[in-house]
Amino acid sequence: MKTILVPTDGSATADAALDVAIDLAQKHGAGIRLLHVLLRDKDAFDLLRLPDLATAGAEVTDTLDKLAQAPRVERLASDILAHPEAPDRPVPEELLRQIAAHVLRRAGGRAEARGVAAKALDVADGAAAPAIVAVAERDGIDTIVIGMRGLRQIEAVTLGSVSQEVCQKARCTCIAVHSPR
Repeated sequence: MKTILVPTDGSATADAALDVAIDLAQKHGAGIRLLHVLLRDKDAFDLLRLPDLATAGAEVTDTLDKLAQAPRVERLASDILAHPEAPDRPVPEELLRQIAAHVLRRAGGRAEARGVAAKALDVADGAAAPAIVAVAERDGIDTIVIGMRGLRQIEAVTLGSVSQEVCQKARCTCIAVHSPR
C-alpha cells in the first residue's frame, strides 16, 4: 500500500473514511490523495448540511441560504426523466468550486492534525464514480478508501451508491467505510 485515494464530499461518512485512510497511511507509510467531485447533483439545502460549512465563510453560507429559499426551478417531465439527478435549486459552479476548496482544505487539515500529509488533487467534475475510478487509474492509486452513503444517501437506495460502483469498477483495493451513527 503506497498511495491511498480518499474521495470526499465533505460528509460525516467521508470523514470516517478519511480517518480509516489516515490510520492505514500511518501504519503502512502510504501517501494520501484527496479528491472531490463537484456536487452538481445537490441543491443548496443539501449542501447546507455539510459539517463545518460555517468555516467556509459567510459568503458561501449566505448564498446557499438564499438559494435554499428560492423557488424550485420548474422542470418538464422529459427533463426530469433524462436528468433525474439534477437539483430543483441548482447551485452555480463558482459556488460549488468554493465548497470543493473548503471540503479539500478541511480534509487536508484533518490529516495534517494527525501527522499525515494529504495532497489535494484537482477537483473533478461529472458523475462521481467514473471520475473517481478514472483518477485512480490515471494516478496509479493502489487503494481507495471511500465512505458509504455520504451526501448521496437517497439516490443510493434506487440507483446504487457511488461507493458500490467504485468498488465494482476500480482495479485496485477498495475499502468502503460505514459512518458511525
